Amino acid sequence: MSRKALIVANDSYEHEGFRRLLAPAADASALAHVLGDPNIGDFDVRVVSNEPAYVIQERIEDLFADSRPDDVLLLHFSCHGLKGESGELFFATTNTRPNRLGSTAVSADFVQRCMRSSRSRSVVLLLDCCYGGAFSRGVRVRAAGDVDVLDNFPGGSRGRAVITASSAMEYAFEGDQLADDQSRPSVFTSALVEGLATGEADRDQDGWVSLNELYDYVFDRVRERTPHQTPSRDIEMQGELYVARSRRPIPEVRPPAADPAEQPAAPGHRRRLYAWAAAGVAVLAAGAVASTLLLTGSDDPPPATRDGPLPAGNFEAAAPWRLLIRDNIQGNDAGCTVTMVHNDSGQPLPLPTAIYGPMSFQVQRGGTFNWSVNDPGCLTTLQSGPGSATLPFVQTTLGDTDAFTATGPITIEVIDFHGNNTCDFTLRDATTGQQLDFGTVPKGGAPLTLNPGDTEKVYLWNQYCTARLTST
Repeated sequence: MSRKALIVANDSYEHEGFRRLLAPAADASALAHVLGDPNIGDFDVRVVSNEPAYVIQERIEDLFADSRPDDVLLLHFSCHGLKGESGELFFATTNTRPNRLGSTAVSADFVQRCMRSSRSRSVVLLLDCCYGGAFSRGVRVRAAGDVDVLDNFPGGSRGRAVITASSAMEYAFEGDQLADDQSRPSVFTSALVEGLATGEADRDQDGWVSLNELYDYVFDRVRERTPHQTPSRDIEMQGELYVARSRRPIPEVRPPAADPAEQPAAPGHRRRLYAWAAAGVAVLAAGAVASTLLLTGSDDPPPATRDGPLPAGNFEAAAPWRLLIRDNIQGNDAGCTVTMVHNDSGQPLPLPTAIYGPMSFQVQRGGTFNWSVNDPGCLTTLQSGPGSATLPFVQTTLGDTDAFTATGPITIEVIDFHGNNTCDFTLRDATTGQQLDFGTVPKGGAPLTLNPGDTEKVYLWNQYCTARLTST
């Protein structure tokens, strides 16, 4: 299971007819930050900025081609939107020529085909396309009128959602220039970032931002700032789709006073469980399965749990700590599904829904937790602290490595792909969990170099492959 986001931003164009946009660069930076924050979106984010059409198409196809059913994929476009001769929608890239859209721009049809070929059941596409574009002098605009964006992404595929900055893209020309300059900072993406970063999009204040909540928040903010612009959506998913955690405190609900003799014993607060479905693509997609979890137990917190097997029910841990999961099931093996919720906030830990083989996870949060597992043959162990490894070393468990000191860039060499065509790696801050760098190693490709910047104590996330880590 992965959560991946791909952000496509184009604000610079070779063709003189296109106005330079002011928003995409800032949009990409702000959105990448909030989506990549492990305390908010927890996506592995990639940004493709000011690249030609063929590079962007390759990145989009890579995103969807190797996905799994539980992956969450998010794709975001911030660029000019263009209309072809037959009324079809195109996304402008640095090398786009208005009279050669088929070969120099990214078509909505291409994006739609990639989305449909994906095995992921949680795909979100966000379109922040600035209005219009301009054709070169002497080229006649054959298809006048607006383009309905959602018509270019028809329904019929469950598990996908499309949210657009507006319902239609308008065109107005004066010679080879746009009659109306729409090149201004994006209200749409600004509202997305604001709603996620502040937690204000969490309208029911349950600790999670659903896709529908996010759309409602963005709709209100955009209409408030620019009444002529109307965001639109087309969502075909079963159940609620959760995009991010919320930083807003969850209000405490107190039951009405009653005679203790007549009042039945109250169960623990019911909290919504966020099952992180997978990773995504660029822009706003996040997936997860919502359910409810009954937290029970006395009001007194249990004593701090020592290192070793987790006790049944509730346990207490001091941050940072590590969770080790080992699949010890024999026969009819369906993997290990571990559900773990922080009792104080009701927020679940983002663990994969099925685990095979030993895996390790760094946890930057302390407190009391409630947990359960689908099979007693799955062994779960707590280890205090972030662990300690010394470069060079071979990653022996999948998931997160122990923390190690990196005084400069590190090199990652894949030893075993375990049947995968590519391996994804994310370098994180051992103290905060913040993403520092990421990259992918394809079969036959050169070793990967990741840069920790000024952070010395780090750990590496890798879900599927065996790799050797060395200092560069």
